[in-house]
Amino acid sequence: MRVSTSMQYQSHLNYLQTANTKVDQASTQYNTGLKFQTAGQDPGGMAAKIKYQADITAYERYGDNAKVVSDALDQEETALGQIWDVMSSIQTRLIQAINGTLDDGSRQALAEDIKQSRDQLYSLMNTKNAEGEYIFSGAQSDIPTYTVTSDGNYICNADGSTKNVNVSPTITVQTTDSGLNIFENVMYAYDFVVRGASGPSDVSGNYTGEFTVSDYDQFNAFFKDEFKYGTGGEAAPGTDNGYVVLINGDGTFELHDGDEMRPGSLVAEGEIKDNKIEVMGMSFTLPNDYELPSGFDPNDPTSPKVDSIVLELEQPSQGNILNKLTEIVNKLSLPQDEWDSINQSTSSLTHDLAEMQQNIELAKKQVDTYRGMVGARGANIDAIIQSDESLTDIKKEAKANVSEMDAFEAVSNLLVAQNALQVAQQSYNLVHSTTLFDYMR
Repeated sequence: MRVSTSMQYQSHLNYLQTANTKVDQASTQYNTGLKFQTAGQDPGGMAAKIKYQADITAYERYGDNAKVVSDALDQEETALGQIWDVMSSIQTRLIQAINGTLDDGSRQALAEDIKQSRDQLYSLMNTKNAEGEYIFSGAQSDIPTYTVTSDGNYICNADGSTKNVNVSPTITVQTTDSGLNIFENVMYAYDFVVRGASGPSDVSGNYTGEFTVSDYDQFNAFFKDEFKYGTGGEAAPGTDNGYVVLINGDGTFELHDGDEMRPGSLVAEGEIKDNKIEVMGMSFTLPNDYELPSGFDPNDPTSPKVDSIVLELEQPSQGNILNKLTEIVNKLSLPQDEWDSINQSTSSLTHDLAEMQQNIELAKKQVDTYRGMVGARGANIDAIIQSDESLTDIKKEAKANVSEMDAFEAVSNLLVAQNALQVAQQSYNLVHSTTLFDYMR
C-alpha cells in the first residue's frame, strides 16, 4: 500500500481533532461537574437523571405543602387556644354573677364584661390566614364563619367541609376544621323548667323559690335515663317529660314522673334539709316563709300530700355559644325585680347562670377536642417534613451518582486529555518537519 504525503497529513489531522475533542469533553465535565450533556452521550444515564429529577421536584413540592400545612395548623391551634382562654374568663365572670350579694350595678358591670368577651369570641371565630381566608369557614373560605343579624342573632355560615393537602405520595393531611362542627353543632346543657307549684307559690301558682341544677353529672345521668325521645330525636309524641316533687308534712319529699294531679312511678325520695330539696342533681330552695303542709298525719298513710313542685325536662338542643352569651348578658343587665317579674314562673337567675356555666363547659370541651386533633396533626406533619427532606436528599445523591463527575476524576481526565493533545501536536511537528526538500537544500 502506498502512503502518500497527503494521507499522512490527513491521518495526523484526524488524530489532532480527536485529541482536541477529548480535551473539550474533559474541560466541559470539569467546568460543569456533569458526566454528559445530551442523551446521545449516555442514553441510560440521561433516563435515570430525568427520573431522579422528577422525584426530587415532587418531594420538594411535598415539602413545601407540608410547611404550608404546618403554618395553617399552628394558626388554627393558636386561635382555638385563645378561644378556650376567653371562655374560661367568661366562666369566672359567671361564678361572680351568682353571688347573691351583688347589686344591680355590679351585675350590669359583669354583663358588660361578658359582652366584650363574647365580641372577642366572635372575632376569633372569624380568624383569617395570611391569604385573607376565614380558617373556620370550610370550603367557603371567602365568607365569614359567623355573621350577626340586625336583631343580634349570630348565624354560622360554615359549610362543614374541610381542606386537605398532599404532603407525600401516600399521605393527605387535613389543613382546616369547620366552625360548623367546632362552634355550632354543640349540645346545650340539659335543662328543666318549673311549670307551677302548690304551697311554695304565689296566688297564681308560680313557684317563688330559687331552683337550679346543683350537680350536672347527676342531673345529666338522670336526664339521659328519663327523657323520652321520639323517632326523630324530638320529645316523644304525647309525652311531656313532666315530673312532680311531692312535699310531705313530715319534712320528706318524693319525685314522681307525671304531674301533681296524676303522679306516676316513684323516681327518688329524700329529706328536706335546710329548707332545700336536693334530688337528681336538681336543687329547690323553698321560700323563707314556707310552711310544711298542715294536716299531715305520719300514722295515716292516706293523709293528703298537698304541696308540690311541677317541672318538665326540656327538649335537648344545640347551637352556638354566642347566642347563649347574648341571652345571659341581657338577663344580667335587667334589674333584679324586673327579672323576677318576667321569669318568675319558669326560671330564675341562679338557674340560668348555672346553665350558662355548663354551656360554656360543653363549648370548651368541644374546642379542646379539636385543639387536640389539630395538635396531633401538627406533630405528625413535623415528622412528614423531615421525611420529605430526607427522601429529597437521597434522590439528589442518587442523581449525582448517575450524572455528576467526581471532582478528582474530572481533573485527572482533563490533564490526561491535555497531555494527549500536546503529544499529538509535538509528534505532528516532528513527523512533518523533515521532507525531501530539506535534503535538497
